[in-house]
Amino acid sequence: MAGEEIVLYRSLASRAFVALWMLEELGLSYRSQIVPPPGRAPPPELLKLNPSGRTPTLVDGEAVVSENPAICIWLADRYGYGALAPRIEDAQRGAYLRWLVWATAVLEPARELAETTITSRRNGWGVGWPDLDVVVADLTHALQGGAFLLGEVFTAADVMVGATVSIGLFCELLPRSPALVSYDDRLSARPAFQRASALNWPPEPVTRA
Repeated sequence: MAGEEIVLYRSLASRAFVALWMLEELGLSYRSQIVPPPGRAPPPELLKLNPSGRTPTLVDGEAVVSENPAICIWLADRYGYGALAPRIEDAQRGAYLRWLVWATAVLEPARELAETTITSRRNGWGVGWPDLDVVVADLTHALQGGAFLLGEVFTAADVMVGATVSIGLFCELLPRSPALVSYDDRLSARPAFQRASALNWPPEPVTRA
């Protein structure tokens, strides 16, 4: 367990859901520091920790970690090593890291930009992810091997990818294929998922103005 207080800087109804879910899965004690949503000035305290002012930003002792995949890796390695994070000698470690990065490097941009035409500039190398149907097919294939990304073992990769899928399905940015819906149902049944959801999405709408 943490020797010092863990603090999560987050906005309501945001991608900080991922970090919240990780903390809840691990059963860690932490303090939420709610900050204004994007578009409003970040508090000076946050800017000292993360000059971009972006959330979620996690403070764990002297460590400051931002970006959801990095937060997942940090927490899983420090507090769930061998359980939520395969050990370094485990052959599954490679696939685990791949999916953690894939969530925001491939799935999220493909999901968000599926209805947008992007024109490549200069050398015409294109973007760094394939079309959404290819991305969904990749994930669907991975889920054929079991309940979770690494088979029957739930890991932090499922937190990162699963949160991205859940938000995508809710916002109708991903197809409601049987594989994705079933995966989301399994994840949303987890108590930690439900606790994080209640914390991230308050019952009243969040005003963005």
